[in-house]
Amino acid sequence: MRYFIAFLVVCCVGCTRSSRYAFTLKGDLDGMKYGKAFLIAPGDSAKILYTAEIDGGKFEIKGELDEPGSYILKVNRRQFYFFMDGKNMEVTGDYSKLGNRSVKGSPANDLNEEYDKIAQEQFYTVRNALISEYKEALDAGEQKLADEKMTEALKAEEIQYRLTKEFVKKYPDNMFSAYIADNVKGESHEKGKALYDLLSERNKSSYYGRLLKKHTDELAVSALGVPCPNFTATDESGNKVSLDSQKGNILILDFWASWCGPCRQEMKNLREQYAEFKDQGVRIMSISLDDSVEKWKKACEEERIPWISVRDDNGWSKSEIRKLFGIQAIPFIVLLDKDGNIVAKNIRRNSLREKIVELLQK
Repeated sequence: MRYFIAFLVVCCVGCTRSSRYAFTLKGDLDGMKYGKAFLIAPGDSAKILYTAEIDGGKFEIKGELDEPGSYILKVNRRQFYFFMDGKNMEVTGDYSKLGNRSVKGSPANDLNEEYDKIAQEQFYTVRNALISEYKEALDAGEQKLADEKMTEALKAEEIQYRLTKEFVKKYPDNMFSAYIADNVKGESHEKGKALYDLLSERNKSSYYGRLLKKHTDELAVSALGVPCPNFTATDESGNKVSLDSQKGNILILDFWASWCGPCRQEMKNLREQYAEFKDQGVRIMSISLDDSVEKWKKACEEERIPWISVRDDNGWSKSEIRKLFGIQAIPFIVLLDKDGNIVAKNIRRNSLREKIVELLQK
């Protein structure tokens, strides 16, 4: 019996070891000879996982990790993030140009480069051109044209989602697909779910697959069609105002901050829509994510906001309201119908106006 138990222990240890990610990372760099190479865990800990001596520009790091993922390689003073999922990887080239493209033998790292090329050609080139046209129109004082260009630029975000969806469908089993899906889904529960469903079962259980599911599940509370979660903020007089107290009309939630230039610009458009629709029962509630009460109040005075204006007492970094909607950047606008259900998220300019008209016609 003792021998049998010992056999089981050996087998279990073997299973545990084989389930870890074993790798070899070799370096052969020009322009430097000696020093040290470090493999570092990302995040706040920045824990050094492995160290190797450099001799004649060459080094070798061999070891095991819990699973493939994104790590930091530091070679003397230069460092960069890269994806690690290969068994035998190499870092080659000129030390002065050291970066994630210097790594070969990592499928996820290769896919990162492939995706960046596709996104640059099909999305960023289009979006950036529209942003430039928007700025030109704004500088020329052509507000109507500026609104049209900003609307087009915002709609261009769908290009990135579509190409990401095609990319994930093509590479459902690689962790990079889960990583990029989590980034591109933005604040949308619907996009996150659609992208997650395209992943292979193995990839769903990967670190980035689990992260995508976690972030997508957190967005369920503010998904399209569900009742908007209630929250409380403070108005300029120090009174507590709940969202529920404002429901009953078509309601625009405008998340902004005094330091956000695009938010202040967005308010110009909101003023026009407020003037157009206020007599038809459309209301606006601006929620500041300012950390400073004084700066918020000064901005309110400068903007002369004609609708209800409140501030999240927790500011930006500790805002629970921001987390409810998954807000990553501002300006951010949420549209509610008369029943308090979420109709649209991250909607602006002409697209917002079109949605308001649609609701009024129902």
